Amino acid sequence: MYMKRKWCGAFSRSAARLSLAALLLFGRALGAPGDPVEFFEKRVQPILTRQCLSCHGATKMGGLQLDSRESVLKGGQSGPAVVPGSPEASLLIRAVSHTHERLKMPPQGMLSLDEIAALRSWVESGAHWTPSTSSAQRSASGRAHWAFQKVRKPAIPAVREPLWAKSPIDNFILAKLEAAGLKPVKTADKQTWIRRATFDLIGLPPTPAEVDHFVADNTPGAYAAVVNRLLASPHYGERWGRHWLDVARYADDDPLGLSADPFPNAFRYRDWVVQAFNDDMPYDLFIKAQIAGDLLDEPGAVKLRPGVGLFGLGPWYYKIVEPPKARADERHDRVDVLTRGFLGLTVACARCHDHKYDPISIRDYYALAGVFANTELEEFPLAAKEVVDDWNRQQKQIEEQEAAIKKLLEREREQLQEKLAAKIADYLVASRGEPAGTLDTEILERWKRYLAEKELAHPYLTEFQSAPDPGRIRQAAEEFQRLVLSVVEERKSIEEYNRLVLEEAKKSTDPYDIFCKGCNAVTKALPRDRYVLWTDLFGRKQRTVEKEPGVLFWADDELDRFLAESIKDRVEVMRQEAAALKKSLPARYPFLHSIRDIENPIDLKLHLRGDPYNLGEPVPRRFLPVLSGSRPEPFKRGSGRLDLANAIAHPDNPLTARVIVNRVWQHHFGAGLVRTPSNFGIVGDRPSHPELLDYLATLLVENNWSIKRLHREIMLSATYALGSGFFAANFGKDPENRLVWRATSRRLDAEALRDALLFVAGNLDTTVGGPAVDWTAGNHRRTIYGKVSRYRLERMLSLFDFPDPTITCEQRATTNVPLQRLFFLNSELMEEQARALAERVRAEAGDDVSTTIRHGYRLLFGRLPSDSEMRAGKEFLEADNSSQTAWQEYARVLLSSNGFIFLD
Repeated sequence: MYMKRKWCGAFSRSAARLSLAALLLFGRALGAPGDPVEFFEKRVQPILTRQCLSCHGATKMGGLQLDSRESVLKGGQSGPAVVPGSPEASLLIRAVSHTHERLKMPPQGMLSLDEIAALRSWVESGAHWTPSTSSAQRSASGRAHWAFQKVRKPAIPAVREPLWAKSPIDNFILAKLEAAGLKPVKTADKQTWIRRATFDLIGLPPTPAEVDHFVADNTPGAYAAVVNRLLASPHYGERWGRHWLDVARYADDDPLGLSADPFPNAFRYRDWVVQAFNDDMPYDLFIKAQIAGDLLDEPGAVKLRPGVGLFGLGPWYYKIVEPPKARADERHDRVDVLTRGFLGLTVACARCHDHKYDPISIRDYYALAGVFANTELEEFPLAAKEVVDDWNRQQKQIEEQEAAIKKLLEREREQLQEKLAAKIADYLVASRGEPAGTLDTEILERWKRYLAEKELAHPYLTEFQSAPDPGRIRQAAEEFQRLVLSVVEERKSIEEYNRLVLEEAKKSTDPYDIFCKGCNAVTKALPRDRYVLWTDLFGRKQRTVEKEPGVLFWADDELDRFLAESIKDRVEVMRQEAAALKKSLPARYPFLHSIRDIENPIDLKLHLRGDPYNLGEPVPRRFLPVLSGSRPEPFKRGSGRLDLANAIAHPDNPLTARVIVNRVWQHHFGAGLVRTPSNFGIVGDRPSHPELLDYLATLLVENNWSIKRLHREIMLSATYALGSGFFAANFGKDPENRLVWRATSRRLDAEALRDALLFVAGNLDTTVGGPAVDWTAGNHRRTIYGKVSRYRLERMLSLFDFPDPTITCEQRATTNVPLQRLFFLNSELMEEQARALAERVRAEAGDDVSTTIRHGYRLLFGRLPSDSEMRAGKEFLEADNSSQTAWQEYARVLLSSNGFIFLD
């Protein structure tokens, strides 16, 4: 080993000398830059940004910052980084050339010769720095971005056709259209408008009676009456709560499927969101409740605490994966949901380095992550203390009994494995055709299957498998057996060593160890090949990967045949006791999946390059400077969640109202005024109507953050009432309808489609709230109440573009694939609802074909059929009017039509 290290060192030094010689020649050939400004911006700055600033930007690793000429000349703990005109005296050049005795940069590997030569030429020519590219000025430029400017209520623009406008919204829309030489299309008819409004607000089609009443109402308040009725419906909260659940990445389980029911009370957060929309909870309070509802509730109240389920139901897995990486991923998820959901900012992009585009530093990221580092998951009980204590006591007895059974069986398993390990040679020899004697046939079959694998992941059986004769076979088998026994002993020794090391690490008094007790402990592990061998022979079966368990591993329920009678009897008695305890255990009390502050919060240390094992200085918990001034006050109360909630929900925050207003507009028109709803940053979309966005944002705040009043403002406008007609001249100038000259036809999303199918067929269960329902054939609840799985999403949901519930979703994709059409042709759901619809229309409309067709059209489309539609229906049905099959097929055709699936 010593000779190997010595040779490698000599080789490295020789390679370094050769590389340096080549570099000097290459650098001279490159020559001094002709235009120092162009050379710096095109050659040097990209190298510094790509290779250096993640550690030597705002993080100042080693005290060195490389984002301005002043910082470069000042240097860090080792002195100035650059001496202009002298590459040989510059620490930066010596470090990147790997000629410095201690500093070798960047850590991930040496730069290319071209990059080093560019840096040498830059230093040699005087180290010019273009001031406009400094970090401070990039930040200042970012702060000038429209989204970071204060929201100001604009004046209502004048228009040439003022009679068209019904609302100030219309003035903003029409002014843009007139400036572009466009004009709006005709207003939608009343049947189209009420269908659009009803789906928009409650996610269901209007009934024929509701359509008739609205069409017949010619009073000035007819439209407002419909909007008010829909906003008062309990189904309004179901529709708009589901929109928010996309942002909240709501689900009822974990992504790995490691627990049958990991979040049994997840529905309480979902139902709280639904109720919050139904109650028109002020949006600023809605925000605060989801960040710090437990800190806002009055003593004994549980009105706002359920909102903290936003962070109590995340997709992390640190309960099963060792920290600190899992805890870092958990914080990352929470920062991402928080900032994209409420602020429309991709702050999570600054986890490893300063944000590439927005004025958000890596320190800003860890200032927010520190808030969540000082929280922990909590299952907050919703029952009396004595009920909770009694259940926990009984559950503890069950867990202790099961742990005792597990411990006993684990001891027996280890003893069995050691006994069988001492017989490995006999099994190996028998696997090659020698007499098996009294060997266990199941164990022998396991060995045969294992040895039959095409390629083993370790080299230790190569000699045995190639042994040419019985004598050599026996010898190789015995050598392998001795190796296995030595691995077993080595693993025992390592486990004991690691146990002592971790116990000692847990005694640490370092306050930062609250984030990861024992994470910095140096433990041991088997060498790779020996570890693979041990796993192949003794490892458990992994639940998430389909593969055989270890050759000599038996699960608890497989061990019985190997146990001595006395042990078997003892285990059976213990199992019966555990079963009796479980039978007597009542259903668990209700609780909330929540979070709470830890007792003694501290600031999180910076993770250099995002590495949780490479920590820098502590970062005070605070809000984003770009939204609160250059020096925001540190959070002092607990984790800082309440301060954070107040900062986000503050009316002066330039993003909060704009972001939610844009989301509401998006769901009414199919696209937001900003078409990147969760990214208002520099690379996000620019608003098509910035003044309208600010008008609606100020209106929202003035109206006590009422989302329902915002709906009324939007839906009673002439803009919302536009038809979906086509103007070629408009389309030529604005094909994407950015200026909103017409309504955009939209396909119903997965929830509205399924709910509408059930509704028109008369099968929809409109009960509000309750636990998640499995996707069985008899599930007729609204889709929002079906189980949302991160592990295996229900097929219809995924087919119709339901978002991935492991991450926050800003807007859904809309695909058009053959499988969707096959769903309408072949799915059990379609068959059931087509049958029910056929029975309903015939029962309600009688035997007359024309009357029944009209009734079906009114149920599904809110209108009467056209003459051609009536003729086609009658031709199909009158051929066999008595056939239920014909009516069912006709119903399926109507349910599969674009008129039902799309919303104009």
